[in-house]
Amino acid sequence: MRAGDDMPRGERRSRRREHRPRGRVILIVVAVALFILVTTLRSVASFYTDYLWFNSIGQTGVWRGVLGTKIGLAVVFIGLFFALMWVNLLIADRLAPRFRPAGPEEELIERYHEIIGQRQGALRIGIAALFAVIAGAGAAGEWNEYLLFRNYVSFGVKDPQFHKDIGFYVFQLPFLGWIVGWLFAAFVIVFIVTAVAHYLNGGIRVQTPFQRVTPQVKAHLSVLLALLALTKAGLYYLQQFSLTTSTRGTVDGATYTDVHTQLPAIRLLLIISLFSVALFLYNIFRRGWVLPVLGVGLWAFVAVVAGSIVPALVQKFRVEPQESTRERPYIERNITATRAAMNLANVEVTDFGNDTSLTTNDLLSNSDTVGNIRLWDPNIIPNTYRALQALKPFYKIEDVDVDRYTINGQKTQVVLSARELNSGGAPQQSWEGTHLAFTHGYGLVMSSSSKLTQDGQPDQLIRGIPITNDTNIKLDQPGIYFGQGLDGYVVVNSKRQEIDYEDTGGNNVSTTYSGSDGIQLSSW
Repeated sequence: MRAGDDMPRGERRSRRREHRPRGRVILIVVAVALFILVTTLRSVASFYTDYLWFNSIGQTGVWRGVLGTKIGLAVVFIGLFFALMWVNLLIADRLAPRFRPAGPEEELIERYHEIIGQRQGALRIGIAALFAVIAGAGAAGEWNEYLLFRNYVSFGVKDPQFHKDIGFYVFQLPFLGWIVGWLFAAFVIVFIVTAVAHYLNGGIRVQTPFQRVTPQVKAHLSVLLALLALTKAGLYYLQQFSLTTSTRGTVDGATYTDVHTQLPAIRLLLIISLFSVALFLYNIFRRGWVLPVLGVGLWAFVAVVAGSIVPALVQKFRVEPQESTRERPYIERNITATRAAMNLANVEVTDFGNDTSLTTNDLLSNSDTVGNIRLWDPNIIPNTYRALQALKPFYKIEDVDVDRYTINGQKTQVVLSARELNSGGAPQQSWEGTHLAFTHGYGLVMSSSSKLTQDGQPDQLIRGIPITNDTNIKLDQPGIYFGQGLDGYVVVNSKRQEIDYEDTGGNNVSTTYSGSDGIQLSSW
């Protein structure tokens, strides 16, 4: 055995060099892990909170289904983009010329190759992985469209323009359009990165009196451009079906300009894009880029003129002056579709003989109908409710609904609204005030839809705090913890009593949440 101090200096130095890199690697790994933890902590908390919320209402199956779909889509499209990018970068490396022509660009490229050296394969994987994550991770956001696509159901009804089942537009078209659009964007990115790789490998030269693009590189880029044009043709093919939801005309749907101008323009662009595919493939065997440039120029010209300018002019100067005549068949289509959607297609239309001899007996015999003729507009009365019944700054009234209840033995049409919480108006704008004390809204406002008081106000059947109730309807739980206008969070069943409402004497009445919904804070 030999003591450490007795070892030769060179041996001691070599061991120290072994330990230093390891320590640096560990520090770097710890620093990266802490950075990832800090930057993603809020997202992790939100992710876990969503799970707890779905679990609290017994719907974890929905949560798992959505999560699995998001992960699956992200993995598939990340993998697809990675494969596209990696294969094209590999081809770019294999097509690199053995001898690069001298020129002003060569010094920079030479330095690049000195730095990369034998790490070309690792760089290829790194670039493909980086762009794949950027381009593919967004696919997770299309989970809803994918689930609709996967669970396609036929409606049994076809649209009058393209004779496609309505289910195609509801379930399939959105996701198909997204896929083709994603592929087009993916090929654009792959083309640009591949062209840069060819430049770095010497297959493309800008400042040279000799051949600027080698035949092999030209063939590769021509194939990518052909794929781009083919994908664009797919977009045009799907774009024509999107005219069924056009909002250009008097009514929604494909109207005169869409059918007679926009649709022919889209089909013309589809033909031009397919022709461009052939031009790019033919360009592999020709010298120069004249034909592809002419094809793309014609394509861009037709897209601007026929795809945008001409339809706008037709709509302005041909359709609008004779709108009732031009749009008549398309308005009829809209009416037919609306009736089918509302299940009103088989309604029988009968003539109503107008009888002006209305008597008191007629009114009495139809008292239920006459008494429920709505006078209060649900689009206007919310402002009246806010002025009369919001009562406190920490309450708010979002909107008003129309409903029917049996009140005192009579079926009565009413307008009503919940009095929800407005945390921003709480008198205590501390964390305790907004999260522990003021936790819920209280009560509702209900009035007859057809009656008003002597001073012209709504006849409020349920109103005020404490609640005044002139009906036989029992309010079991006036506290409103969940509503359409509530965001953020509150903590209940804490040592701080919740403020339920303020009584007539101005004193706060306390309460404690007794419901079973929500996320239980049962552990660290």
